[in-house]
Amino acid sequence: MSTGTIAGYNRLTRNNKHPGTTQIPFRSYRAIGRLFLVLVVGIHAFFLWNVRERIAKADPDFTAFYTAGTLLREGRGHELYKAGAQEEVQQQFATDSDIRRGPLPYIHPAFEALLFAPLSFLAYPAAFLVWEALNLGMLVAVSLLLRSRLGSLRPVPPLEWMLALLAFFPVFTNFLQGQDAILLLLLLVLSFRALDSNSPFAAGCWLGLGVFRYHLVVPLALILGWRHRRMFSGFAASGSAAVLLSFAIVGWQAALLYPAYVLHWTTMPFFGKMPPSLMPNLLGLITGWPFAEATRGTLQVGVLAVSVLLLMFIAIMRNRANGRNFLNLTFACAVITAVLVGYNTGSYDLSLLVLPLALVADYCLGGSVGLPEATRRLVLPAVPLLVSPLWFLLWRQWERMNLMAIFLLWWLYAIGRVTLPVAEKPGGSVAPLT
Repeated sequence: MSTGTIAGYNRLTRNNKHPGTTQIPFRSYRAIGRLFLVLVVGIHAFFLWNVRERIAKADPDFTAFYTAGTLLREGRGHELYKAGAQEEVQQQFATDSDIRRGPLPYIHPAFEALLFAPLSFLAYPAAFLVWEALNLGMLVAVSLLLRSRLGSLRPVPPLEWMLALLAFFPVFTNFLQGQDAILLLLLLVLSFRALDSNSPFAAGCWLGLGVFRYHLVVPLALILGWRHRRMFSGFAASGSAAVLLSFAIVGWQAALLYPAYVLHWTTMPFFGKMPPSLMPNLLGLITGWPFAEATRGTLQVGVLAVSVLLLMFIAIMRNRANGRNFLNLTFACAVITAVLVGYNTGSYDLSLLVLPLALVADYCLGGSVGLPEATRRLVLPAVPLLVSPLWFLLWRQWERMNLMAIFLLWWLYAIGRVTLPVAEKPGGSVAPLT
């Protein structure tokens, strides 16, 4: 166990010792935490089991990936963005769906479809299960990579890491939909490790491979690559290679029409358009209300302006931060900002918050600040993100996932309050939390 972790645990037990009061041992808190994680994972597993028939009907988003893989396997890459071709393929395995009025479109860059071409040799249900198993494997890789890099969290057993990850609601929704957010999380963790090892070009390359979700990766690259040419060069190198590969798959004509194709589908209800009330980002928080319908265009322009200003502010803050701990905190800010300003952010996209959660936990346990202050300022805003029943209420009962953006903004503000005073000090000394 590292010195910082021991210090954190010692502070916890020391602060819990008050004469004349009954104390709960730290081991009891840990046992309660394990029980909570097991119960939440059980709820998630129970829900997945109950919707197994919906999955067999090809209702999840995985349908679009499977369709794209099938078209590539059949040598029809040039038809990847044609609605008729997509509908033709989906009629072979998705005839009983009662929630869509047409084909579920594939709107990601073509190079990602190469990952799903081998899965198209299997029947849809089997392909879905294999993809879920691959997601589980990637989640294991994420836990091992973070555990080996963040010293204060290294004493946490691997099983507890996996329980915590599987209990995180955005990770659950990724499994529910068969999405690719966990793949992006893995690439993000690899990018963080490379940057933490002073390899900015490699960090940019890992991040550039994630351009299949460009609405999240591009804001991240703008923040992390601000005045860091080597990282931005790495991002440009791998991202450009992915774009050129996509051009080669679909042809230049289809590639040039791709922006209009995406715009068309993302504005079509029941197809690619997500209701703003279900977006846990700035766009959803500001426009996802009935009273905003009449002025939605004006509000969207306002969201764009706020997003640009927020990106610039976080980029400048990161550039001025000193010391490894504070650079890690600004990396966490960059990820939170990316999901806030992303145009079409879904709940599964918030799987990326696994990295900020780990970085903040490592900072709190690493001996940089007193535990009570760190808990109050850094941990409290993140608590609602960890309560899966709250997510279920916002999703199923109230259809107000956009409210989660409030907690993300609060969390971003809390981390900024810790980081900004240090960024202003030339030596990067630790400023007290007041």
